[in-house]
Amino acid sequence: MLKKKIIQIQRFLIIAILFLLCIALALGILLKYQELKNVTNHLAKSKDNQQENLVLLDDKNQNKIEIFEDFYNQDKNQSLAILEQEAQKIDNDINLTKMIEQNVSLEKNSTLESNLSLNNDNNLSPKNVSILENNSSYMEQNLSTNIQTIQKKDKYLPKLAIIIDDMANASQVRNLKALNLKLNPSFFPPDKNHPNTPKLASDFNFYMVHLPLAAIHYNKPELDTLNPNDSEERIFKKIAQIKKDFKNLKYINNHTGSLFTSNEKAMKHLYKALKSQNLLFVDSKTIGNSKALKVSKEMAMIYIQRDIFLDNEDNVAYVKKQLESAVKLAQKKGFAIAIGHPRKNTLKALEQSKNLLDKVELVYLSEIYGK
Repeated sequence: MLKKKIIQIQRFLIIAILFLLCIALALGILLKYQELKNVTNHLAKSKDNQQENLVLLDDKNQNKIEIFEDFYNQDKNQSLAILEQEAQKIDNDINLTKMIEQNVSLEKNSTLESNLSLNNDNNLSPKNVSILENNSSYMEQNLSTNIQTIQKKDKYLPKLAIIIDDMANASQVRNLKALNLKLNPSFFPPDKNHPNTPKLASDFNFYMVHLPLAAIHYNKPELDTLNPNDSEERIFKKIAQIKKDFKNLKYINNHTGSLFTSNEKAMKHLYKALKSQNLLFVDSKTIGNSKALKVSKEMAMIYIQRDIFLDNEDNVAYVKKQLESAVKLAQKKGFAIAIGHPRKNTLKALEQSKNLLDKVELVYLSEIYGK
């Protein structure tokens, strides 16, 4: 909460600084052009040597414009320096970019309107108006370059994919969407306990399927769980049905599966079935001696594995600590995969860790391994 308040204070300071700069710039312009107006009025009163006075007017106007340009450029450089300093204080804050864009637009419009108004009062030549407009355009281009520099920093953030397993009902979908985070929901295949998972999955831009595989010690297996002694035909049929149910599916990860994934023969059947449907397997690593890596190499398929489990303990403090570990791993490796579940405490920990997650870019697996 303290960090959020500090960030809000910094944002208010930026707005205040920009507002004061705009006022100072406007006052400076008015003062300079008031002098120019006085010169023009003085010249208008003189009836003798009209041609000489007109030349003098042009010279005076040109000098004033040059003074204005120097003043304008000086304030512009000060504004850019302040923006760059403040941007560095707020790490990877996308909202700062939007704020800068809004203030740039306000400053540009205010300055241009003031210049055009003064031009009407003082009968400046079209050449001088062009100089003012070009100067305003130059300032906008420089500020735009600064904004683009800030935006590019986000492209180099480490990437973190968070998979949420066991997705099965509408309530879980609502709770997950309420977080407003880019997460990778993994849905159970449909059965009589949760028949609507394909429809629920279609509400997401990206989703996975959470395939039940046999475990060594698990008392509540899902219906139609695949076992190591299942025939190749049975496994092929299961995967084909999943692909038919989930139209845009690309990634499957295992639910439980310590018994199945540690069996090399069973994993070869599974990988063959996945390859036939153009699907990729994400190893949830529910057992240390999983054969997924070995089989994937033999079949020249991409190997993807989970790095961190978020909620082996169902409490907020533990999940937040695991999220910290996931972020640190992503920062070290450049990319990491974490797995959690749609439990109350897990979702609460995610909600409370949004500032932490700003240190990485949350991504879909498809952004790393392809669609």
